[in-house]
Amino acid sequence: MRIFPIIAIILLAVSSSVWALEDGRIGVLYVGCITRSPPFWTMRTDPLFSISFVQATTRDWGAWGPIQQVDESGEATRRMVRLYMPRTYKQYSENYDVLVIANANRHAVGGNNIEMLARGVREAGIGFVMGGGWETFGGNADRPPWGDSAIGELLPTEDVLQAYIEWGSLIIDEEEHEFIRSLPWHEKPEFMMVYWHNQVTLKPGAQLLAHVESSFGFGTNDPGMVTWEIPGGSRVFAITAEIHRACMAEEIGEYWEYCLDLGSNLVIYLDKRPVPQDLALVHAVREKIFEIYTRRGIVVGLISFLDAFGANTMQIETDLDEVDQAIKLATPLYLQLQWEESLEAFRKVGEMMREIESGAMRFKDRALLWVYFIEWLAVTGTALIAGVILWSIMVRRRLYREVKRTKFR
Repeated sequence: MRIFPIIAIILLAVSSSVWALEDGRIGVLYVGCITRSPPFWTMRTDPLFSISFVQATTRDWGAWGPIQQVDESGEATRRMVRLYMPRTYKQYSENYDVLVIANANRHAVGGNNIEMLARGVREAGIGFVMGGGWETFGGNADRPPWGDSAIGELLPTEDVLQAYIEWGSLIIDEEEHEFIRSLPWHEKPEFMMVYWHNQVTLKPGAQLLAHVESSFGFGTNDPGMVTWEIPGGSRVFAITAEIHRACMAEEIGEYWEYCLDLGSNLVIYLDKRPVPQDLALVHAVREKIFEIYTRRGIVVGLISFLDAFGANTMQIETDLDEVDQAIKLATPLYLQLQWEESLEAFRKVGEMMREIESGAMRFKDRALLWVYFIEWLAVTGTALIAGVILWSIMVRRRLYREVKRTKFR
């Protein structure tokens, strides 16, 4: 979505970092498992972010997400890396502000790509976060570790090889840290109580934001969230658990209400922008934006359904254009951090969507009425014909009376 040039100027004034995208959005490159990409997958609807995904895992056996099935050999994964990874350092450094590596297979990503990604963090000021999993940090189940790579050198942690711990509780250590205090960790969501994580150790100079305590009273207390700033100025962050587990604890399927805020605030922090602290208000705006884009997508799908029946959807499409214009007017308020004004603007967009949805449902009901009527005619006609034939053969038996001799006589 294009933003007026004045918005970029306003946003540049509130941060000392250099942003790759000229329109003021934060460019995010996600390299890893797309199936396990929440909250970043849901952040695509947020106008503050421009997110690209590179499938780079060999672990996604069932292809649960919006990707093709991959195989354990990694050939399909390497092909997807070739297709979707930025081709040049210039393309990478000019279009992205934050790099996310989560459950990415080191061999599938490839040495040249790893060097390019690390160079962008060192030289172009790109923020970087690595999330845990079988294919990150020290790896698990014979997956290759990242510690001795160019990316591993940037991390504030040292790998413990092939050590993935399936227990532990996350304990916050730095409650006043800018990123930490932007989220309600005191609620202790379920994923904090079942914090499966890669075992790592701290590098000298790293800041420990949260640690993992053993659930059974034995074992080590491991780093959970760690950050530091490297000499080139980039912020680097390590979350030793799989980031998607913050959105849903796999054991019980419990969704954390603030999952979207976790991903958004983390990316904002890594880009050195002020992390919003009015959680209730900012959360309401983000949820409203996500809701509007979801509802809009459903209406677009419904239009395609109606077109298949030859319905005239011109009015619905015109109304959707008006919604898009209203979104464009509301977006600058959001990017200027005018939370109350943007919430009110997006609420009005939501009301417009409600009217469009009502009209679209009326069109759908009319289309389905004809479908039901045609089905009724087909079923009724078939029943009448079958009834006449059955009555003629079994009741009147005229056809049998005219036959004097058969093969069985």
